[in-house]
Amino acid sequence: MVRKKGKTMRRAVTATIGAMVFVLAGKASTVAQDPPTDADMRAAHAVLLGLAQDGAAPERDKGGDVYYSIVDNPNAPRLVTRLEVSGAPCRARTTSALQFPEQWATLTLGLVDLSRVAAVTAYTSADDMIAETNPVPIDSPEVEQIVLTGEGLYCSSRMSLSGPSNASEDMCADRLDLPMMDEEQKARARRALAIVANFCKAPAFAKK
Repeated sequence: MVRKKGKTMRRAVTATIGAMVFVLAGKASTVAQDPPTDADMRAAHAVLLGLAQDGAAPERDKGGDVYYSIVDNPNAPRLVTRLEVSGAPCRARTTSALQFPEQWATLTLGLVDLSRVAAVTAYTSADDMIAETNPVPIDSPEVEQIVLTGEGLYCSSRMSLSGPSNASEDMCADRLDLPMMDEEQKARARRALAIVANFCKAPAFAKK
């Protein structure tokens, strides 16, 4: 969870929200005018959850999209994630299996709710993001990292399919990190953020 340090950062972040709403409306007018399709919603969730790395296309499986990690090392773990948009489009379910070669998998069930995004902070580098210093306006062309925060934004339950106990480990994360390192990532991020702002009506983008 991001803990803002001091009044200066809070003022800087608050000042950028109105500008971000204006920019998103201009750059994604079709999202603002028309409700996003089911495919649009799945794509937005995938980007915000870090599933669509480098624009990777999923396999369509009935009502969901399946993403596979790209593994060059045969001894590395492999991750398979299925993403489904629920009856409330701003919520999505994920089912992930992480497996090391010749071992049982760890299964994680997750639920993300984009309407819970309460704050948005932008940084020009990963170092600033980690240190939580020097936030910049979200529409700045130098932005390379965006952090979305909100209570219970992403909750998950993880269990191992091997070992003496199959008890689950439950947790809720209050943060999602969104990289914007190149033009393709920026374009995908803007589309996703426009949906969060204009369709999911997240509090972070409410006019002050």
